Amino acid sequence: MATSSDKSSEIDLTICSICFETFKTPKHFSCLHSFCEGCIKTYIKTTFVQTRGGVNCPVCRMYVIKPEDVSIEEWSSKLPTNHILVSLIDMNESKSGKKMCAACARENESERASSWCINCGESLCKLCERYHRKNKVSSMHKLVDIESSELTEPQIHNADMLCTDHPDKKVEAFCSDHSVVCCMTCALLKHRKCDNFGSVDDAAKQKKTSKGIQNFQKDLNRAKKSLEEMMHHRTENLQSFSKDIQDIRLEVETLFLHLSSHLGQLRSDMMSEITRLETSIQTEIENEREEMLCKISTIDNDQGLFQTYMKYASSALFLQAMEKLMEEKTILEVYVKDKKGQSREFRVSWKSDEKLSKMQKQVQAFGKLNLRRIRLYDNSSCKEREGILTKGYKEGWSVRSDKPPSMDEKYQMKRKKGESEGKVFKKEMEYHT
Repeated sequence: MATSSDKSSEIDLTICSICFETFKTPKHFSCLHSFCEGCIKTYIKTTFVQTRGGVNCPVCRMYVIKPEDVSIEEWSSKLPTNHILVSLIDMNESKSGKKMCAACARENESERASSWCINCGESLCKLCERYHRKNKVSSMHKLVDIESSELTEPQIHNADMLCTDHPDKKVEAFCSDHSVVCCMTCALLKHRKCDNFGSVDDAAKQKKTSKGIQNFQKDLNRAKKSLEEMMHHRTENLQSFSKDIQDIRLEVETLFLHLSSHLGQLRSDMMSEITRLETSIQTEIENEREEMLCKISTIDNDQGLFQTYMKYASSALFLQAMEKLMEEKTILEVYVKDKKGQSREFRVSWKSDEKLSKMQKQVQAFGKLNLRRIRLYDNSSCKEREGILTKGYKEGWSVRSDKPPSMDEKYQMKRKKGESEGKVFKKEMEYHT
């Protein structure tokens, strides 16, 4: 049982990160971050860059490219619906006794729900429940009372997942060679020659016991801890840098008192340069801290998603989600290692011009600012970065780079036939510019 402190740190996955209200038709990007359909529609309209052809995710800043056959107006409605969030919201509403019939709602009617279909993952009023039982397609579906204690069990989220290519078919199989879930029709048409193929339940069971899943939380916690430590150091650096700036200003002002009439203009130039440098470095540090804070928020969100999918998601949903979550984890680890390799400490000093003491007219500068960028971590982080990527390859997860489109890298792995004969995995890298 969670303690009060645990509850205070939990993330409410049913709250939209844009409007901070309960989701209304949750839609998600390929990074699995979800938003209200209306919120993300407005966001796309205001941030869409025509020359780049997409938008950045508001949470993790991953660049998402708009499908060519979809307009900007239609894009939000074409995004996948996050059904597990819909189920979570439905369950919360059911517990509060405020749940309305989903079938009636599609006809703009309002009826209090009395039962829940486990297979369809939606609520029904008494009349709709009656027809639901009569319908040949849904006659074998499991219906439970809306106030039943069964609704507190994970099975409320086990609504059948439908194939994207064949909407009338259930997802029942998983192809490890292509890392996709599919229906049996897709299995016959597209995956006949694939060697690693099986049911979603078997694949999910195997994936849940894999080393990558077991280390998922530990790896993210390690990345989060490193980011928090680096952000703390940046905060201290900002304070020490500000003190350096203050000390330099004091020296400049003290010297100026003795040379004010002759060096007034030079003082103005020097102070402008100091202010420019201070603003530039402060902005750079603040931008780094904001970026790290965004990554920490992404980790918290991913951990919440991971726990939810592990507890409540169906096998198909779990497999589909974990592909993205493991990909996101690898990106975060790479980001942390990259940051360690790139981290510098800003220190500034000032040295007055010796000619100032002689009060000569040829003095052209008040002094010289010396900005030092001190490396905080050694080059071992580069080797660790390569280790993370290699680990991602071996675990069979797709890896993408968290960079702007001009530098966006996506790594894909495909299992080739004859692996048992000694053939190795093929790695593919794509650049989106």
